[in-house]
Amino acid sequence: MQVFRVERPFGATNLSIETGKLAKQAHGAVVVRYGDTITLVTAVEGGAREGGDFFPLVVDYREKTYAAGKFPGGFIKREGRPSTKEVLTSRLIDRPIRPLFPANYFNEVQVMAGAISADRENDPDILSMIGSSAALHISEIPFLQVTGSVRLGRIKGELIVMPTRSQLEESDLDLIVSGTRKAITMIEGFAREMSENDMLQSILYAHQHVAVVCDMIEELRRAKGLPDKAPPADQGANPLIEIFRKRFYDEFPSASRRPARPTAPRRSAS
Repeated sequence: MQVFRVERPFGATNLSIETGKLAKQAHGAVVVRYGDTITLVTAVEGGAREGGDFFPLVVDYREKTYAAGKFPGGFIKREGRPSTKEVLTSRLIDRPIRPLFPANYFNEVQVMAGAISADRENDPDILSMIGSSAALHISEIPFLQVTGSVRLGRIKGELIVMPTRSQLEESDLDLIVSGTRKAITMIEGFAREMSENDMLQSILYAHQHVAVVCDMIEELRRAKGLPDKAPPADQGANPLIEIFRKRFYDEFPSASRRPARPTAPRRSAS
């Protein structure tokens, strides 16, 4: 059993991505660790649905109490439907990766993520987002580009990479940024009365660390001895473009043909 591992300093501690030890029947499986929080993310590909015309991607994120060394008490001893936090985290995982599959790819893909250890300070949501990209990239599933994710906080004007829960209570920024090495694909979060320029600088700073995560995932694939993923075959022109152009193009005149708005006469001061 050969285990491949990539680790780098990231924020206040080290971020590591590992594959080869768990869930070896999945097409891609990684374990992501930050502090004492550990998540396992797997990616599995199925066949295409007959007559399907959409991409059936399923993302499921779960937090089990055993990750914190506990089990549900009371009458109900089993954990049931996903909580609001789990549903929202599943969406955070889904949004950056869904557009990065070929447009003509309709095979069923399932991404499963869950915390196997939680230190109650480092949230496993960002680790699961990183793990989903890594699991897809080390598999043979046609995932076009590597994505990375990072959470950013700000305390007393200082930007903090991967802030803990305690730090977020003092932070005036809770920003999640995902993207490839060249572009940002998703921004989620909030800030308390932050200027546009400060927000822009925060996003650019976060993207620098997104690129570090992308490099780590690429390094993991090379460490496993896998060649670079070949680009998908040319998909050709989308026939819907011409259909919509014929139906609706004339109803939306371009700026050059659009009549100018009449301006209201100015009132002179009395």
